[in-house]
Amino acid sequence: MEIYQVFGKSADRGGNIMAVSDVAENPMDSGIPVVVVISDSHCADVRFRFFYPDSKEAPICGHALLGAASHLKLSVFSVETGTGISQVRKQGDQVSVSMAPSVAVPPNFSDVAEAGWFGLSPAQMLAQGIFSAGKPKWCIELDSLESLNAVHFELEALAAWNQGKNFSGYILYTRTEEGIYARASNPLYNIPEDPACAVCCAALPFTDFPQGVHMGYPAYDNLIHLHTEDETLWVGGYVYRRKGE
Repeated sequence: MEIYQVFGKSADRGGNIMAVSDVAENPMDSGIPVVVVISDSHCADVRFRFFYPDSKEAPICGHALLGAASHLKLSVFSVETGTGISQVRKQGDQVSVSMAPSVAVPPNFSDVAEAGWFGLSPAQMLAQGIFSAGKPKWCIELDSLESLNAVHFELEALAAWNQGKNFSGYILYTRTEEGIYARASNPLYNIPEDPACAVCCAALPFTDFPQGVHMGYPAYDNLIHLHTEDETLWVGGYVYRRKGE
């Protein structure tokens, strides 16, 4: 097993951990948010499978995809995932993956998430809804960085409300003079808080690219780059192999 830090602002600052393994499992006590198994593909250059804690398999995980891509000795290639085929580009420690631009997804329900489940008041939440760049997320815009810093995820309530709905996971964000700041959680996949989620950031309803999204509360040491090129959304950042691994 080899471990990588993805989206850190440097080799010693930040990074969302993932691992590449030959075994399709990820125990609850592993301490690794996502394990990727690499295999041959009949429709792309390679196939990635993603396993969250308790070995729950997910169709895709953006930061884990970039980490596994860094593991391979290829610079431009295609990857088969559970959501389709993505293109990958590598240049030094920087890795980028192609995704479909974010679109609004009509919910299959009529209620909205309660502000109290995030430790907030309704006045702090400016807008919320489902958006997707391949994996639907419940996106909530907040009124300030102070509100974002005050977020506390009520995991049991959020997981219960998420059941049966056509999205998986939450991302809360706010716009500041220094850029976009965001926090994410996916209790359905045993992730209390994701310090750097590429799929979540790609889902955000932005139209002004390029953008940088700072994640990794409270220091926000992770940076995810998004830009469009020929009507394709590219999501990327730095990937470093974990020291001593």
